Amino acid sequence: MKKVKQLKLAAIYCIAIFSAVSCSKSEQLKDEQLSSFMLGGIYFIHGYGGVGDVEAMMSNAGYTTNEELVSGYKEIFEFPFEKSDAAGAKRMLKSAWDITSKESLLESLEELKTRDYTYKSWDYARVTNNVCMGYASGYITKEESLEILSETLVIAKEKYTDWDTYFSDFEKGRVEWNSNDPEKESYETLAKTITKGEKSIYNILPLNLQE
Repeated sequence: MKKVKQLKLAAIYCIAIFSAVSCSKSEQLKDEQLSSFMLGGIYFIHGYGGVGDVEAMMSNAGYTTNEELVSGYKEIFEFPFEKSDAAGAKRMLKSAWDITSKESLLESLEELKTRDYTYKSWDYARVTNNVCMGYASGYITKEESLEILSETLVIAKEKYTDWDTYFSDFEKGRVEWNSNDPEKESYETLAKTITKGEKSIYNILPLNLQE
């Protein structure tokens, strides 16, 4: 079950700057834990090299069915940063967010979750990324991380009906943050393609299941 995780790129930390599987009546899969990490999945996929590289990772690992792909994405999305590099995670949180403790991390996460902002998916994605960094740094436990992400998924579902709208707002928020960012084009492309294709995890696990 660790075939994909072994292929993770060492450079994934650069993205920081910025339950069980079951079928519904319509045969849609559901995994709320994975879906909560998918809120920040654009960062993770970007860190792994993009949609094409991630799809190749899944193919090389032999994951072809939707159930297998859910399993594969759980390996690379859920807690993608290694606790063995806690020092690196702490450096990233400090340099990008001035976060140096559990208290400052939780304060920052709460601000992102609750602030009044038009493009909230930009905030939710950063919550997810920073929760993962906070876990790797040792500031918060796995249980605390999952609770924060579960709460964030609930409010994201209330705000957005589907992943396409979610990532459209993400990109708008990112551009508003820095329209001259050198990675603007790559994120813009990724925001428009991340949900495309029947093998996209964002099609396999919709943000809100259809009745």
